[in-house]
Amino acid sequence: MRITGGEFLGRTIHPPRGAQTRATMDQVRQALFNLVGERVRGARVLDLFAGSGALGMEALSRGARHVTWVDSSIFCVRAIKANLESLLPAAQGPQPTAVLRADALAAIRRMSREHRLFDLVLLDPPYGTDLARISLNALTQHAIVETSGWVVVEHDKRLTEARLAVHPDGRLGWVKSKRYGDTVLTIYERQ
Repeated sequence: MRITGGEFLGRTIHPPRGAQTRATMDQVRQALFNLVGERVRGARVLDLFAGSGALGMEALSRGARHVTWVDSSIFCVRAIKANLESLLPAAQGPQPTAVLRADALAAIRRMSREHRLFDLVLLDPPYGTDLARISLNALTQHAIVETSGWVVVEHDKRLTEARLAVHPDGRLGWVKSKRYGDTVLTIYERQ
């Protein structure tokens, strides 16, 4: 996998060894960031179900102010850290990154307790599960998405918008969905 835009254009991202992951194809990643556009510049980004960390690294490459990666697999966390080491020089002082080994739902609750807010949430749970809907509802309930912030969900085309529907409290409103082969990107905005 390679970064498709920004400061780290063309740099390689290595997948985690020892973990079963489904990497976001380069074309889909590029399409996602074309949809997001300038929103990523200066944004605080949360990459849930991060896998190799490719989505968050793409955001960092395109000007995100801070990226937090969350994955429950130690293999994924190791891969994210190794990929970051190859992208970012060893720097003194605060880093624009954080990597958490945690269940996504537990991480959402923790960040809510810490009053952390994100401008952009990248949600790429395993296909064939109900984790996209469950995670969207947790994001709604715990309100860690900044007002006017976006949540971008990558999901299988068989997961219909009705099955992905979020809790009807009006906090996250559907913006649009775009299909790329078997993959769909659905965008929600915090009201």
